[in-house]
Amino acid sequence: MPEVRHWIIAYAAPPDGTDTHIPPLPALQRWLARAVPHASYDGDPWSLTPPHEHALARALGWSIEDGRLPWAAWHAGRAGVACAWLWPCAWQAGLDHITLIPPQALDLRPDEAVALKAAFSPYAAEDGIALDDDGSPGRWLAEGDLFDGWTGASLDRVAHRRADVWWRDAGSQPSARTLLRLLNEAQMLFHDHPVNAARVARGALPINGLWISGAGRWRGDGPRPAEASVQLIDALVEPATRGDALGWAAGWQALEPELANWMAAADADGQPRWLTLCGERGWRTWRLDPGADPAPRPRRGWRDWWQRLRGRPATPAAAVLDWWSGL
Repeated sequence: MPEVRHWIIAYAAPPDGTDTHIPPLPALQRWLARAVPHASYDGDPWSLTPPHEHALARALGWSIEDGRLPWAAWHAGRAGVACAWLWPCAWQAGLDHITLIPPQALDLRPDEAVALKAAFSPYAAEDGIALDDDGSPGRWLAEGDLFDGWTGASLDRVAHRRADVWWRDAGSQPSARTLLRLLNEAQMLFHDHPVNAARVARGALPINGLWISGAGRWRGDGPRPAEASVQLIDALVEPATRGDALGWAAGWQALEPELANWMAAADADGQPRWLTLCGERGWRTWRLDPGADPAPRPRRGWRDWWQRLRGRPATPAAAVLDWWSGL
């Protein structure tokens, strides 16, 4: 397996409105002081593909279509096969909308996921969909031609948010009617399943729905997962999408020692590294060359660079950091 030379950190910026909880991040500050801007992407907070998935697809050499990146097939190494991820979720009904709670926030136990998948598999098979384990109880690998060309929002876009707005244009797709019917069948099946009775008894939310993402047919282009020298860091996704500022800050502090070690490895092996920090709208990449000295630039705080990730105006002192502008 090649050494990782490119980190992509999802939701590097803090949750909106939680800037008072930004922790000291000396390793990140040293990286930004020594590195040089390398590339950037100014996107849309309503894109179906979030910036970190866009950055990863670019690093892998893929052509990028919004909402049509075949992550499930790529992770499974199934070139030429239409696949998708099915995520067991909790759909919470409000007065006028439904909020989706992702499996990462649900304490979904492996035996529960296995039981729910076994119950749903015969229904999926009737529509030509085969379900398989994906190495995580939080998602299932689904294989079937219905996912060929499916356009949909990443789970990271819809997690802890109003779900219906992310189904836009889904109804116009050829397989939409079949897939939506199948999701409704899953909802009814899970409603009275013993797994949910046990979950409710222990105070957990019931699993009452599924979300489709990562769908499509991977052509086999670019490196396979075990061959890629780029790594997506997703430790901040759950607290950020939940709006948990303290959890987000703790996640960043846990990453700090790893970032410091990774930076030291660049000096030790004489090879460059790339760091991509992503927000809701876009991403910025810096390149660190081994032995590089800090550039002579004004001292800037953490707030200045993350404010640009959030699309907020920079402070006057941060105006020179124009590679963050507009994010």
